[in-house]
Amino acid sequence: MNLFNLSYAFLWAIIALQSYFIIQFGRKLQAAKSTADAGPGLIEEDHGLPKRALFPQFQFESVNKGLIDLKQLGKQKHGFLIAFTDAKCTSCKELYPVLERFHQQSPQFQSLILMVGQEPDVVEIINQYGLTVPVMPIDSPTSFQTGIFPFVYYLSPKGEVIAKSVVQYREQLNALLQQTVVPKAS
Repeated sequence: MNLFNLSYAFLWAIIALQSYFIIQFGRKLQAAKSTADAGPGLIEEDHGLPKRALFPQFQFESVNKGLIDLKQLGKQKHGFLIAFTDAKCTSCKELYPVLERFHQQSPQFQSLILMVGQEPDVVEIINQYGLTVPVMPIDSPTSFQTGIFPFVYYLSPKGEVIAKSVVQYREQLNALLQQTVVPKAS
């Protein structure tokens, strides 16, 4: 085999490899596009309390609504949304109007905000956003196994974790609420 035939075979090998990688790249782009079109999913859903675990606290003293007892409300509500925010968190500011609108439009759910921060900062945020959602200042979210903000737990009326996710937008909240305790039949 002379040098010309060898270089010709080498050229075809390069073309075959290049074609293979272009096809693989196209498939990955198509798969990424189809998952992006499927809508928002849950973010950090493996973080925090495990699914079906009982929420560690059922009574909260809110700044703006007084005592909130989840055990008593569980008989009247379809579930609870407990949002963890921080008074100094800039990305949390996106959640407040979304959660307030949901609280107004969905009285069958009880929404709560547990906010890391001093009470004056918490009151300022309540006033700034006109929040009617009960807001509780907390020192640390570690007893609830989170440190990510804004993070929302969706609880059953019994106080069990159904789903959890980072939530900033309405679409993310809707994706969280679409989760159920019992897997859907296919």
